[in-house]
Amino acid sequence: MLNRLSKIDACRGCGVRILDPETGVITARSSRGYAVTIGLVRCGRIWFCPECSAVIRRGRTEELKTGALRWLAQGGILAVVILTARHNKKTLLDRLAAAQWGEPMLNARGEPVLDRSGRPRRTPGAYQRMLTDPAFYGRPEALSFWERKDGSFGMSVREAEEGHRHWIGYAGMVRASEVTRTLDNSWHPHMNLLAFLGGRLDGTPANGTVTGYFEPTAEALAAWEKWLREFWTETLRQMDPSWAPSKECDIRDCKCGGKGHGVVVKFIRSPDDEALIEYLTKVQDGKPPADSVAADLEAAGAAAMETVRADNKTGRGHKSMTPFQILYRLWDLEVRGTNPKRAEGYGTPAQLRAWWAEYETAFAGRRAIEWTRGLRGHVHLVGDDSDETNLNFVYDGAAKDPLTGGVVMTGDAYATVERADAEKDIEDVVVRECYDSVSDLVDSLGGRADHVRVATAEELADIQAAMLERVQTKAAKRRAEALLLKLRGELAAALEALPDDLTPDELKTAHKALHAELLRKLAAAQKKPAAVPAQPAQPEPALETPARTP
Repeated sequence: MLNRLSKIDACRGCGVRILDPETGVITARSSRGYAVTIGLVRCGRIWFCPECSAVIRRGRTEELKTGALRWLAQGGILAVVILTARHNKKTLLDRLAAAQWGEPMLNARGEPVLDRSGRPRRTPGAYQRMLTDPAFYGRPEALSFWERKDGSFGMSVREAEEGHRHWIGYAGMVRASEVTRTLDNSWHPHMNLLAFLGGRLDGTPANGTVTGYFEPTAEALAAWEKWLREFWTETLRQMDPSWAPSKECDIRDCKCGGKGHGVVVKFIRSPDDEALIEYLTKVQDGKPPADSVAADLEAAGAAAMETVRADNKTGRGHKSMTPFQILYRLWDLEVRGTNPKRAEGYGTPAQLRAWWAEYETAFAGRRAIEWTRGLRGHVHLVGDDSDETNLNFVYDGAAKDPLTGGVVMTGDAYATVERADAEKDIEDVVVRECYDSVSDLVDSLGGRADHVRVATAEELADIQAAMLERVQTKAAKRRAEALLLKLRGELAAALEALPDDLTPDELKTAHKALHAELLRKLAAAQKKPAAVPAQPAQPEPALETPARTP
């Protein structure tokens, strides 16, 4: 459904374009008992693709699980923070999302405003303002100079001031943004945060070093929570009074405890803390969590984290939906012909399409999960929040577990399956290890049975290795061609910039020097090892399968 609905080209081609036509597409059974499909170009869009999102969030879950447990083991504490805003049927999703976690800064012509380094500048949202507010971050020492009437200069010193981060030992925070849609109140974008507290820092959270750990006082934690509640509400109120959440609540036995619905804070001091188990080991709706996080480490590959696993969440019957449930309901209505009253979620096909378009516009280019600078180093992790890393999760995850057997389909055979929306049928057959039945299924769909061949675990390993070698070679060739094109452009610009008054000998010498520099850069690029994922991040695109009308 995403291939037909999305306006993003990468999403339209996800799971449709063939990565290596010479190999085709592998659908195999992993050693864990589920089906994997290898050999397709993937979009790596965490917000928009259910399949890519599930793999990316699983990888991010592993990373955050490791960081959280290390921090607790070292002596720190954690705080789960949920930040929400008031919303209603008139709320514009893109505006409320921008108010909470910022947006690109545009000039009068609608073009991005760049900083001195050429990077796009951003207008901060309430979240960014929260982290930089002097009451939280403190103020560094500052010197002021002025000139007296007699020409001499005076100087004053403003001493450094501590903020809440100093008193609670704030070392960083992980932000996971998500959005749901309800029948009564429309879009609901909000954030789940995991704050790392109790660290003694030499320097700032972004550039300093953790030198020890301590237990923040109850008074310091309560003061931070009170400030956060006030700051979050008033910042949103200044942007739009209709967005300001409540700071008090008189609903009897409400979960907020009378504190209001804009900010929820829970402190965690142990790996077995109920709040951490709730956030780290929520596998599927209806299944109980593990007894402890430590006991669940072996099953971490299947664990879902409340903080990051928006792909795993479901709405509530017919009154609430996640964005992916918009896709699922549209699939049920338009492809399966399900009775609208029986399909999960709500809305007509026209409404669902409009809501998805609004969602894509509001969240394109945003990061769903982001660590503050320096935090990974404090828990001895490497990595980043980039789209490239997300895509590596997708490609690496497909081939992470050993394969026990499966089938290899040609591009034509897989296109037949894809046109019939029968990918899940193929996977179900493969999971049951009825590999010979795949060719019969392809034949029944109008394809050729001889375009499917069964492969053993050993054969699949050889096929994957050969495919990896080919795609890595192609990727390296494309990188080299792109670099050469870039360097030729730089050379042409440098030659054009040479002074007109150079003598022939000077001009010849300058030409030789510039060409030598080009060759030096090429040689340096060839010596530098390139990190190539299990499948390339930017494979050569095959012809896109035309969108079909349901």
